[in-house]
Amino acid sequence: MYGLVNEGFRELVVQLAGADAWEALCKEINLEPEGFEPLCPYDDSITYKLVHLASEKLQLSTEELLTRYGHHWISYTAENGYGDVMRLFGPDLRTCLANLNRMHAHMGAMMPALSPPRFNVESLNDNELLVHYHSHRAGLAPMVRGLLQGMADKYGDTISIQHTPKGEGSDHDQFLVRFISV
Repeated sequence: MYGLVNEGFRELVVQLAGADAWEALCKEINLEPEGFEPLCPYDDSITYKLVHLASEKLQLSTEELLTRYGHHWISYTAENGYGDVMRLFGPDLRTCLANLNRMHAHMGAMMPALSPPRFNVESLNDNELLVHYHSHRAGLAPMVRGLLQGMADKYGDTISIQHTPKGEGSDHDQFLVRFISV
């Protein structure tokens, strides 16, 4: 994964537990705590180690931590120069979700080693979308749940999310997104 992903995770850990907690995590896996180069690729195992260890230290399940991280990712990227990219691909949640693959392709121009997930979005009716999430990386579906919620918050939508994990009759994860009128 690119350093941008790890930097966003660093920021979340610091928000949740402070800079000392981040430094302790890095020390435990022999990693420099100063940060990552955002546009430099890093081995996925670094991210997985950080998430696993942070989950233990923060006493949050991996699922809860990844969900929080996915939600955090939306504001983190917007504040770090990528908010305009998101706005380019849709004025509302439905359009932005439909254009996620195009957004990742656009990002690939700056990040040639990018290996993003693939999303297919199916409109079921006026109030429901089915988001199909395909990834070669295991265990990141909770992050997608957080991303979906973060994007909904960004666009001012209230949604509920029902996750059907990979393996339950499908070769990929699915998220039923329901728009709730308030």
